[in-house]
Amino acid sequence: MSVTRVMVFENSVPFAKGIKIFRNQAQPGLNAMKKAGILNRWSLVQTGEHTGLLIAEFDTKAKMNKYAKALAAVRRDVEAETGQQSWIYSGTVKASG
Repeated sequence: MSVTRVMVFENSVPFAKGIKIFRNQAQPGLNAMKKAGILNRWSLVQTGEHTGLLIAEFDTKAKMNKYAKALAAVRRDVEAETGQQSWIYSGTVKASG
């Protein structure tokens, strides 16, 4: 059973400008977490001109918590630069079939 964390966000700047800031500040940390085995996979999805989703998947809740603590400062910096509001949802994902 894996754990998924979804961050829903809305920026005051257009998505294109926000993604440039994301690539410089957040993407290196996400890639490092993936390489370290903490994060299984992540994806960023644009849902509107100023909105999107960051979806991250983990093996366990403990790994998700480690990820959240490690990237909290980066998230606050991105929020400050983009005027971002965000909501985070997390929970287990069970395979069916």
